[in-house]
Amino acid sequence: MRSLASIKNKVLKGGIYLVFRQILATLFSLVSTLVIARILGPETYGILATSLGIFYFLKWGGRLGLHIYLVRKPDLSTEEVEQVLSFYNTIGIIFCILLWCASPLFGWWTQQEEVTQVLRWLIPAIWLDMISGVSIGMLERELHFDRVGLYDALAQIANYSVSVSLVLFQKNYWGPIFGTILQFFVLACLSHYSYPVAWRWRWRRKTLKPILVYGLTYYSSNWIFTLKSLTVPLFVTRFAGIEAAGLTSIAIRMVQQLSLLRVVIQRMSISVMAKVIEDANVTRRTISKGMTYQALLMGTTCATFSCCASWIIPLVFGEKWLPSSQIFPLIGLAASVSAIFDLHNATLYAAGKNYEVGRLNVAYVSLLWMSSWLMIPLFGFWGYGMAQILALPSYFLIHLSLVKFCGSPNYGNAFWLIIAATPSLIASIWFPIWLSFIILFFSYGSLFLLNSKIRKIPLELLTALGNR
Repeated sequence: MRSLASIKNKVLKGGIYLVFRQILATLFSLVSTLVIARILGPETYGILATSLGIFYFLKWGGRLGLHIYLVRKPDLSTEEVEQVLSFYNTIGIIFCILLWCASPLFGWWTQQEEVTQVLRWLIPAIWLDMISGVSIGMLERELHFDRVGLYDALAQIANYSVSVSLVLFQKNYWGPIFGTILQFFVLACLSHYSYPVAWRWRWRRKTLKPILVYGLTYYSSNWIFTLKSLTVPLFVTRFAGIEAAGLTSIAIRMVQQLSLLRVVIQRMSISVMAKVIEDANVTRRTISKGMTYQALLMGTTCATFSCCASWIIPLVFGEKWLPSSQIFPLIGLAASVSAIFDLHNATLYAAGKNYEVGRLNVAYVSLLWMSSWLMIPLFGFWGYGMAQILALPSYFLIHLSLVKFCGSPNYGNAFWLIIAATPSLIASIWFPIWLSFIILFFSYGSLFLLNSKIRKIPLELLTALGNR
């Protein structure tokens, strides 16, 4: 087993590359979202957001979890890697044909016929994502996060360049659609160039069977959680209208842009936890530190943005987008709490306990969809934010699973950081900007003043970066 010092150095190096990549991608994404949303308006943007929400759900399911097998398997043979690519080649084509035929069902449910046409153009990108997943999985297995970050950044730059250019000239949603297709094409080419895998069409049952068993159990649990991405297309669009879907999607997009470092930790988590999972004490300490950092980074950024969202969102997107700033705090609070449990999920996945994560995902999505079904018809897009909060108690299940596996991590610091973020998040819905910021400074100031352990956390992050 590789030494912990060696793993730490490689993770820090790769993590820094991923951070820079995420910063670059966030900047491009913010600019493109600003231009696209401002030009298209809530209704047309709602069609785009609904279509992309369905597409990304289908994309997440397309890999069937086999790429995680490539990351997780201790002794991986070349034949196993080639068999995964062989499986993706043929199944991906069949999957895309079936989805092309089923696209009218999504248009019927959302009551937007444009969704059918958009999805049919996007479907080939699912196959591109499947085949690129093999090379990317192998790069992540070897902790080459620097290369992965670079290729992701280049692919996203290609996407945003095409998307913004076409929207400026054509003023419709087809620019982002063609940009998305180009992104997956560029990523597939770059990843295969960096880590070539021989193309095979013939399946070997003996080799492929254990890969499918592991992958499908992972896929089953993960697929359930990705149903969350269908909440806006299936519930907000259906019960509150396409304009409400556009307003909600911008609030979700803002939370995603602020989740910069959370995405980096998520991207690295399974690969990293797989290296230290044999030591229960190290695992618990890693989770305790990780969820504290997540609570600090997510809670602080979401709380700060929510205080001035009612000024920033209308300023950059236009006055018609103001309602997005009112639902943002609820979505931001839910995201801050769920971020605490990212390493819980990664640890259980790395240990092969996919069923345990699947149980959480069933509970979470069930609560989310049940709450959405009840709340959205009554409160419009506000009901979506309420549903996000009402689904949070399901995370208690993942805590119980982790305790059985390696004992309970220390929740103290993460708990107090979330408590400090909550008053300003809630206050920003009703109170003016200046009062929301006063509440924010008072909450965090009191916490850092009274809790010496919390004061050490920013210093730990700076020290880790300084010692890379």
